[in-house]
Amino acid sequence: MNPSKIDIDRNVSKLRVNSAEFLNLEKSTLISMLEETIENITSIAYYWATLASEKKGTLTKSKEGEEWIGGPFACIYAIQYFIESILNEEDLDISKFDDSTKSYKVFPTKNIEKLLFPFLEGEVKFGKNLSFEQINEYRGFANRFQNNKPKITLVLGAGNVSSIPVLDALFHMIANKSVIYLKLNPVNDYLLPIFTQIFEPFIARGFMVISEGDMKASQYLTEHDGFQHTHLTGSNFTYENIVYGRVLSDKERNLKMLPKINKKPITSELGNVTPVIVHPGNWSRSEIRHQAKKIVTAKLNNSGFNCIAAQVVVLPKDWKHTNKLKKDIKYYLQKVGDTTSYYPGASEKLSELMDTNNYEQINDLSCNTPFLVADLNLEKEYANQEVWSTALFFKEIPYSSYEDFCTKSINYVNNDLWGNLGATVLIKNHKKRNNVGILNTYVEDLNYGTVAINEWSALGFVIPTLPWGGYPGNKDNDIQSGQGYVHNSLLFESPQKGVVYSKFRLSPLIDPPWFVTNKKAHRIFKHLTYYQATKSKINLIKLIFSTLI
Repeated sequence: MNPSKIDIDRNVSKLRVNSAEFLNLEKSTLISMLEETIENITSIAYYWATLASEKKGTLTKSKEGEEWIGGPFACIYAIQYFIESILNEEDLDISKFDDSTKSYKVFPTKNIEKLLFPFLEGEVKFGKNLSFEQINEYRGFANRFQNNKPKITLVLGAGNVSSIPVLDALFHMIANKSVIYLKLNPVNDYLLPIFTQIFEPFIARGFMVISEGDMKASQYLTEHDGFQHTHLTGSNFTYENIVYGRVLSDKERNLKMLPKINKKPITSELGNVTPVIVHPGNWSRSEIRHQAKKIVTAKLNNSGFNCIAAQVVVLPKDWKHTNKLKKDIKYYLQKVGDTTSYYPGASEKLSELMDTNNYEQINDLSCNTPFLVADLNLEKEYANQEVWSTALFFKEIPYSSYEDFCTKSINYVNNDLWGNLGATVLIKNHKKRNNVGILNTYVEDLNYGTVAINEWSALGFVIPTLPWGGYPGNKDNDIQSGQGYVHNSLLFESPQKGVVYSKFRLSPLIDPPWFVTNKKAHRIFKHLTYYQATKSKINLIKLIFSTLI
């Protein structure tokens, strides 16, 4: 149901009345409400995951796993970390800080994480001028210093991954001590009853309002004087319409600045032309196949409707494995079979692409959704815009040495591809002496909010202690992947980027559960969700067995 202007005004007034109470809420009360939220998520998790899967038209049972990890699990996991941050007012552990790289290790923090994710490490990097003392002093600023004014934040929810509206709302609620008006995207507003149930402790006390609404409702909300701040997860075009009242021209984006129509503070996460950089090396045949599966997963997860869905595979030209890797990518695209283009306009977009004759359809011609690959040189415009569909592009870069490829690939993705949300680098033996310098160059010089080494950058989204957002410094009138960040459960005041490290290949025997080729994903992530919520030994046993059977 589309809310009337009267309904919106009434709800904003209610939030305004209760915002001072929320600002001064006792920590114990807030924690109790968050714990109740976890209980509510746990009780409705099965319905949430299966409903989202049904609405998206999921064609295989295993793909339901995407809805478990990208829905209830991600939310439970984040809330637990937020609770820890609210409870813990101790200083940061200086032993986890590397002053030479200005980075702080944030994952894993628990023994169970080392057991469940033995291949993953995460760190937060900061600007070169920041000291440990400064990072420590300003962490959790809004929570540690009582100088805030009551605030109402409008959160415009994303339509693709179901945890995004919840996580965005939670961050601004906890980090900024703000009451929340959450307006759902029409694409997934079927989640309204679920979100209403899980946030019942906050809704009942007038600290949150959740509503549906079309474009007219969104426009009225974004122009409403009752909000002190807006957060958007969506497209740069939506952002421009909110701030400037129109989609900007290239000339306008190149100006040093442009007068705003809407001058209220707005933070945003706006997508990316996501690169996967393939660093040359001596790969085995099985390693090539594994990395091909990883790239296909990064493309086809959620049917390609991700802000960091792989779009451009950056390859070394004339590398001995380039053609083999491309061939294997096509093979696994074909093997996955079919998916649904549930997002409005996606099917039409794919039809337009196919009409150009520059694309090769990989899967069966009778499939609902064509999987397309193309040479980026033939479709240059997709260096500057998200394809938002199941199309993948190859870009080959000539090089004279491994160091030369590193430099050229970084320059290319930093300067020629639109956006700066997340980038992936696939590099074998990244911890070996010969590659450490190259690895450090990738980590330091890639201007992206999340840099993932040997794993899809989406894992940076799932780890709550990492910040999630575009690389700092985007201009208002050339917004790229947005400004600001969410998640960031340790409440760092000024993170530069999150970095994820993983093994080059996890196992020669089994695909990781998030791979689209893993047929057990729905069972594994269901049991992982219930274990994360309850920490019971029974659920841990079920989780372990789900990976084996």
